[in-house]
Amino acid sequence: MNNQANKVELGAVQETLMLPLWARAFETGKRHPIVYDPSAKKIIERIDYDFSKIEKGPAADHQGVWAIRAYNFDNIVKEFLTNNSRAVVVNIGAGLDTSFQRIDDGSALWINIDLPDVVALRQKLIPDSERELTIAKSIFDFTWIDDISQLVDGRSIMFTAAGVLCYFEKQEVETLFRKLAEIYPASHVIFDSMSRFVAWGTNRDILKNSRMDALIKWHLKRASNLRTWVDTIKVIEDYPMLSKVPDRNDFSKKEILQIKIVGLFRFYNMVHVQL
Repeated sequence: MNNQANKVELGAVQETLMLPLWARAFETGKRHPIVYDPSAKKIIERIDYDFSKIEKGPAADHQGVWAIRAYNFDNIVKEFLTNNSRAVVVNIGAGLDTSFQRIDDGSALWINIDLPDVVALRQKLIPDSERELTIAKSIFDFTWIDDISQLVDGRSIMFTAAGVLCYFEKQEVETLFRKLAEIYPASHVIFDSMSRFVAWGTNRDILKNSRMDALIKWHLKRASNLRTWVDTIKVIEDYPMLSKVPDRNDFSKKEILQIKIVGLFRFYNMVHVQL
């Protein structure tokens, strides 16, 4: 760690952003990485944070899952950008995500939204560029809509929320979907969702044991259930997260079994809808 490392002082939920950051950096060091993210490795080198509590804890067993999640998000966003020139990607709960650095198509506008303490850290490590804007607000402070209204006018929009919505109450998530559908009809939303069983297990085993006090509050097993909130929602994709994994010959037997079980029981899913 260098002498200019940035000290991490975040709230409980915000601190969970360290998990996928570490997972992507770790994955990048493998011979055949599922997701290649050199930016994540550089960021970790500039952070004053004890990553050993992740590496030596139960969360380490899920490193590959976070890498696969990034792989799935990247593929869906890339396809969207291919089909929509000068699109807008709104990254809800952006944390220290580096999607822009990995898959930017050279014309899209990326808007990151996160809480002020996260944005303060992000701006030190990943400062905004010409086509990347970061807003320091809660996603439920809907004044961000006014902040970006002129920037997104007339452009196709995709909202992404990786590892974010599960930390909010059901009523909060419903409010968000209703608001997005009202203001941005026909926009796309992609997010990951857990089953009730996995949410319970995550609360017990991962966050509690790694001394993070954030609990999983919202779970969703089938994307079609969202129609009880917004009846115009069109389900584009709804599939087990681990069902789309690049072919590799170095998965352990344990990892292969995990992939099969998660897919069979729909424990952890990728969801893509159009409002």
